Parts: sequence; structure tokens; C-alpha cells
Amino acid sequence: MNETFVETGRAEKPSIFGMIWSPGEQFATIRSNPKIWVPLIIVTLLSLIGGWLMVIGPGFEEQFATAELEGENMDGIILFSKISTVVFSALGPIFGILFSSFIFWLINKATSSEATFKQFFSMNTYISFISAIGLVLNGLLLALLGGSPGELYTSLGALAGSEGSVGAFLNGIEIFGIWTIVLTGIGLRITAKWPKGLAWTIAIIFLVFTVGAAAVGSMMNTMSGM
Repeated sequence: MNETFVETGRAEKPSIFGMIWSPGEQFATIRSNPKIWVPLIIVTLLSLIGGWLMVIGPGFEEQFATAELEGENMDGIILFSKISTVVFSALGPIFGILFSSFIFWLINKATSSEATFKQFFSMNTYISFISAIGLVLNGLLLALLGGSPGELYTSLGALAGSEGSVGAFLNGIEIFGIWTIVLTGIGLRITAKWPKGLAWTIAIIFLVFTVGAAAVGSMMNTMSGM
């Protein structure tokens, strides 16, 4: 897509909210005019809110009910866990965007695409907006309805109600996570102009990795009694 201009002569800017209903247009605009700071701030703030909602829910402190510590030690552990969860929720997406952008940039070296690291970083930042919405939604549901922060209401695990290793696997198959992977495939096709097969292969690999990591994390939490 050729660079487009508005009446002021400035390059058209991608819309972060447009990622919901017109992602293809946003990816095309990102290719010609990649933006980073404003969408990154929005994603960070939403993730911060999502993390805060998770820790204020009744289910968060119930994780520690089986612990043998009492009194001030327990209060200190819970407070530290709340703070670390909120901080990680805010900073996690930034590191995730940086890591995935670097991987895409490395793979891009083996293709004929001239996509830059900035374009990959901008693309992943806009995609992360969808993940941030999912975090806020799940945080809100956890705050209102309770439940373990490791069990997402928007996952198959919540719908199936399975436990153990099966429940951990199903918990990794989450609506917003799959949505972001689909957007990743589309973004690599439009923003980076990768071949169709390569774009979707990389997107599927990221899906498998994401589901696997979520399943392992859930299993470890279950084994530790958290």
C-alpha cells in the first residue's frame, strides 16, 4: 500500500481501536507510518488496570489459604504477590512485544522483505491492544465473580470446567490469545509482506508456544497449590 496522506499533508496514522474491526487497514497504515509510543502507553495502562483488577478479586488471596505461614509473614507475602502481579502485568507486554519483534526481525533477514524493526514493533504493539482488552475483561470477571487468576474466563478451560493437565491445556486455549495470533498472521502478510505460507507458519508456531507456555504455567501453579 502506498503511503496515504490527510489534508494537512501528514501521513495517515493507524488507529488502535481500528484493530478490532478493520485490522487489515491498520496494518497497511503501519507499514507506511509505524507508530509506537501512544499505542504502547495505552496497552501498558490497560494491562496495569487488568492486573490490578485480578489482585483485588477474592480469588487472589484464596490461593494462599493452604500455606502454613500466618500473621505478618502471610500478609507480607500476599502484598508482595499483589504488587509483583500488577507490575508484571504492566511490564510483561512490553517485553513480549520487544521479544516477538526481534524474532520477526531476525526471520525477516532470510526473506526478500524490507520490513524494519520499527514496523514489527509497531505492528506487535497494536496487536497487543487485543491482549490488553482480554486482560481487563478477565480481571473484571475475576474481581466480580472470583476464581483463580491463573484460570481465564475466556478460555476453553473455564467453559469445560476440566482440572489437572487437561484443564491446564484447555486454559491455554484462550479467545483473545487466538485472536492475537490470527492478527499476527495477517500483520506479517500485510505489514511485512511475507509469503502467505511463512506468515501463517510463524503465527501457528507462536500459537503452539503460547498454549504450551500457558498450560505449563497452569500445571506448575496447580502443583504448587496456588
